[in-house]
Amino acid sequence: MKTNAILKKVNQATLEQQHLIALILDAPQSFQEGLSETLSQIKKKKTTMPFLQAIVDVGVEVSKEVSISPELSKKTPLERIVEVLTTPEALSTLAPDDPLAAARLKGVMVKSQLLYEDGQPLTSEQVGSLLGITRQAVDKRRKKGQLLGITLGRRGYLYPVWQFDKGQVLSGFEQVLTELREYDPWTKLMFFKTGDIRLDGDTPLQRLGAGDVEQVVLAASCYGKQLAS
Repeated sequence: MKTNAILKKVNQATLEQQHLIALILDAPQSFQEGLSETLSQIKKKKTTMPFLQAIVDVGVEVSKEVSISPELSKKTPLERIVEVLTTPEALSTLAPDDPLAAARLKGVMVKSQLLYEDGQPLTSEQVGSLLGITRQAVDKRRKKGQLLGITLGRRGYLYPVWQFDKGQVLSGFEQVLTELREYDPWTKLMFFKTGDIRLDGDTPLQRLGAGDVEQVVLAASCYGKQLAS
């Protein structure tokens, strides 16, 4: 686009849009380049302006305060975002009165790792296809505590892929879920993926995969209870 055309569009922009343009132009060059690349990737996709503007606002503020390490490029997008936003400089700018902001941001990353690190989780439709049942039947099994589904708002439920083995639910999985019925889905997910002293440090998922159902059921029945000293 020619310079005259750009200037014309800027002059016709609303005050809010002009403020956003000014913020971007005032940001460090590295941020401007990153934003340009991002916009080029999403320009053909539908997105909401308030969301994009919020991202830009945060990016501009943080880019003024935080020095970004080259090592950050080796990490996942979520890891990069959390690491940058939880630096003291970013927190003092974005959330000066929220002492728990860093913990909540890191909690988001932990949840993402728990859900995705063993593979892309399955949708209700994909689980139904895998098990040879309808999506409604999948929902019923989840509500009965026979499957582990994690809700992500409008995206519906996602099912960790590791609870299935060769087109069936992992052996012993339902028995373990029965022992964990009082806990929320994220806590159940954490149980399966965290080393347990009752299992000699192995995760319940590792032991289930090895066929050690009885010990995992026992560990689940004791979950949250303090070991006798």
